[in-house]
Amino acid sequence: MRNLLEIKLLGQTFKGNASENLQIEQAKAIAEMYSKLENGISVLSDLKSRKSYIFYNSIANDLGLSEQKDEINSIWEDELLSKVHPEDLTKKYQLEFQFFRMIQSFSLDERQHYEVITRLRVKNREGKYVMLKHRLIYIANAADGNVWLALCLYNLIYDHPEYSISGGLIVNKQTGKVIDNEIRNLSNLLSSREQEILKLIKHGKRSKEIADKLSLSINTINRHRQNIFQKLNVTNALEACRIAETLELF
Repeated sequence: MRNLLEIKLLGQTFKGNASENLQIEQAKAIAEMYSKLENGISVLSDLKSRKSYIFYNSIANDLGLSEQKDEINSIWEDELLSKVHPEDLTKKYQLEFQFFRMIQSFSLDERQHYEVITRLRVKNREGKYVMLKHRLIYIANAADGNVWLALCLYNLIYDHPEYSISGGLIVNKQTGKVIDNEIRNLSNLLSSREQEILKLIKHGKRSKEIADKLSLSINTINRHRQNIFQKLNVTNALEACRIAETLELF
């Protein structure tokens, strides 16, 4: 799942602008501020340069993070991510993949109103799992409208019976509205007919063969193919099959 997400994120075009360096410095200041205010860890990822800027606080010592570098040549904070429970990490990547697909349909101004919130089990210095809240916000776009800067925030979840957070949510920060689970449900991403056609494509069937097998016109099959590609945000059948398998759509 992470590989697919990375392909989508880094496969964008990133047209620059004259104020790019200023925007990065401003974003770094925001990330550092969040780290200090929330006693957490902030990770600012520059998808264009494939670099991240990490701002630590005392929570890093509790988690046993040894290499507290402020800049890494990756969009993934792997020292921290390696401590996350595998099940939570998979869910995190799936939700972020869906979030990325979703915000691409929004206007540039709308994108900053949304965030992903996930609950993660993370091993601390003693090897015991503690609960962290993770938030992902896309805070800047490239000049061509593609997503450019991503901000991840990690902090401890309060250990109190009256405080809880679900496994993962996409939230509109402006309205407080949670994106409906039915809208976000990956298993319903493709219709049963589209899944059937994609399975046949996976097995090497051509559009005419599929049309004959399903007693449909070739125009109908091609229309379904285009709908599949659009829903999965891909440009070819090979990528569509790979994403569908990863998302367990069939």
